[in-house]
Amino acid sequence: IKVLMACCMAVVAGTVFPQSRQGASSFEEFREAQLRKMAQFSEAKRDEMAAFRDSLNRAYAAFLEQKWESFNLYREERGFRPMPEPPVYDPMVTPVPDNEPQPVADVPIVPPVPADTLPAPADVPPRQEPVEPPRPSLAEAEFFGTVIRVQRCDEARRLHLTGVSEQAVADFWRQLSALPIETLVADMCRVGEVLQLNDWGMLQLSRSLAGTYIHSASENERVVFSVFMLGQMGLSAKSGRSGSDLYVLLATRNSLSNTSYFTFGGGNNAGMKYYVINPGHKRLTDIQTCNAQFGDGGVPAELSMRVLPSLANEAGSQRLSFGGETYDIAYNRNLVEYLASYPCVDFPVYATAPVDGQTLDGLRKQLSPHITGKSQRDAVNYLLHFVQNAFRYKTDTDQFGYEKWNFAEETLVSAYCDCDDRAIFFAQLVRNLLGMGVVLVHYPGVHLATAVCFDEDEVRGSYVTVGGRKFMICDPTFINADAGMSMPDLRDTPVEVIELKL
Repeated sequence: IKVLMACCMAVVAGTVFPQSRQGASSFEEFREAQLRKMAQFSEAKRDEMAAFRDSLNRAYAAFLEQKWESFNLYREERGFRPMPEPPVYDPMVTPVPDNEPQPVADVPIVPPVPADTLPAPADVPPRQEPVEPPRPSLAEAEFFGTVIRVQRCDEARRLHLTGVSEQAVADFWRQLSALPIETLVADMCRVGEVLQLNDWGMLQLSRSLAGTYIHSASENERVVFSVFMLGQMGLSAKSGRSGSDLYVLLATRNSLSNTSYFTFGGGNNAGMKYYVINPGHKRLTDIQTCNAQFGDGGVPAELSMRVLPSLANEAGSQRLSFGGETYDIAYNRNLVEYLASYPCVDFPVYATAPVDGQTLDGLRKQLSPHITGKSQRDAVNYLLHFVQNAFRYKTDTDQFGYEKWNFAEETLVSAYCDCDDRAIFFAQLVRNLLGMGVVLVHYPGVHLATAVCFDEDEVRGSYVTVGGRKFMICDPTFINADAGMSMPDLRDTPVEVIELKL
């Protein structure tokens, strides 16, 4: 359309019209004729795209009818050695480091997350809640405590998934294909933009909208609806079956740990890992799915978080105690619930995600009096001791029965946390309150800690080297230990360094 308009303008620019009433009339007639042609062209293109989408959905429904293939599931287990209680620093056992720093053994470097997938710096101002005036013919849905409005789709009220067989799923896909898809996709994209949702948020949004469009939507209906909508938007997702349950199978750009997956061998995404989105954490050994992809297979989802979702603020407050003082930190309950829906993604996603504005503001205001004007060593040690002592320790296995990693806001409000939660929370404090370089230090299968880069060589002890710079070990799970002190039984354990972008 833009090209056609440019051509029209070029013709108009190169045409000399007489300066008369008749000339002006000719120009207007010419202009109106061209606008009519452009409108017809645009409508034809829309019809062409709708017909193309219909053909893709018909073809995929035919594939869904065929016998689904069974795939063995695998898991990249990434957890930590059970530690019933965190060790407490004892100067008689672990003396204060002398003047000779000690490097941590064997340090392979894990490359940082590419810059184009990293979030903006975490000093995010408080967001305004999205406000939409009520309009006729709108339906309301709730998304993590936030009311959203979309156009009604009464046709969807009659939809019903009759089972989990190939034929039942194919029939349901055909029913979905008969809906006003362009309207549904446009509405979903509009809401996603208003709420600042990434691809994970769009998956969660599709689940919410299924409950709005489909009368008494079952979990299996939500799964197929979500896969259908993600496919229409160009993301790579499939429906999977285990027993009587259906699951979203999602291809991602991020590595997911402790999450079952299989490798699919066809289409543009040959060899792509599809992860089973399994909120109930059921133990699965295999999954059945259609041996075809929708359209060209779509693109993998991106789960990194550049901005936090803009959700309605259900205010909560968490009280922490340390050093004889109490700290009351505000947080958004809706945001914490949303973050808790995440699977175990790459550690840098948690450690570099923006921190909620009100939470960060509360931490900054209440902790700044203890770190302002202090040396880097004293400031880091205060934050380190704060994290070591303000939170109660319990392993994920004891808490949940499975491995779970927390964003900073989740750790803040949790009754308990373990080593990875503390390392991520401390890394966020150092990044946001002190602006210092920090990395995560992973002892594979054993432990997660942090290391901080000091401007001056004022801290001695254990360190890792990244890009020629020393990062001193700071372990938020080694109670009362200072910067430079690593757990005595881990000093000779090889580590991997996980870089973070400041």
